[in-house]
Amino acid sequence: MPNNSITQLNHSSNETLTYTSERLYAVLMALYLINLAGGTLGVIIMSHQLFQRRSRSVMTIIIISLLVLHTFMLLSIPFRLSYYILQEWKFGMFACKLTSAIVYLHMYTTFAFYVVIIIIRLFRLEFKKCYTTAWVSAIWLVGVLVITPVFLSYYGTSKTYHSSKCFQFHKDIHKTSIVIANYCLAGILVTVCAVLTIIQLSVICRLALKYWPDINSHVEFRAQAKSFFFILVTLVCFMPHHVFRIYYIQNVHLDKEHKLLPYNEFFLALTTMCCLDMLCFIAGIAH
Repeated sequence: MPNNSITQLNHSSNETLTYTSERLYAVLMALYLINLAGGTLGVIIMSHQLFQRRSRSVMTIIIISLLVLHTFMLLSIPFRLSYYILQEWKFGMFACKLTSAIVYLHMYTTFAFYVVIIIIRLFRLEFKKCYTTAWVSAIWLVGVLVITPVFLSYYGTSKTYHSSKCFQFHKDIHKTSIVIANYCLAGILVTVCAVLTIIQLSVICRLALKYWPDINSHVEFRAQAKSFFFILVTLVCFMPHHVFRIYYIQNVHLDKEHKLLPYNEFFLALTTMCCLDMLCFIAGIAH
């Protein structure tokens, strides 16, 4: 009788776990579909507007870089969706690792460009076109020549991964180098975001007190308020992933049934929501 009770309990637990995973993956697919549709629309319309204006300002160069980044990210989403729908990866391990690497390249490079935009607006910096091209190229080179090769070299190297499975590199997370890299990236992103948030809010409060009650009629206040949009995107899209990542690293060795994997995928998918920023540009939320 006790054995039957234990068997029933385990069966019930497995059913609950399966149901939870199915719900998470359903939310995951809906999130990717929204990002694919909205991101593609935003990239197309913004590209058309930039082509008509033919501006070569600092912000235009950054926006073009963001468009290229979002395009690579959007091109990888159908591969992810096919895996979630078919429950089988049909494109080989290298394609799996590359698709995974694109998400991280997109996230960290987008974050770098957001930080640049915020700093330029905070300190009213001006750059010559040659200098702008140089540091934008430097960001791209770091992303392409550092982040992507490191990911491809260290993730998915375990021989126990099945070729029909993808985005499940939990066995590599135990490596000391991977743990250190994840902690460093999370610490840098959280710290930079926290510092910029405090500075940006203090600037907005100071300008609000200075120009009250006609704050919306002043260009300086509106510019700083719109600049806060990029901090909000970081807080909503990037911060949850890194906070959960720390928890995931600390508890992955206890996760024998891989219950945390769907949650990790969900928070990673949340980072791709920044592809919708172009729609916000078009709507006039941020210029």
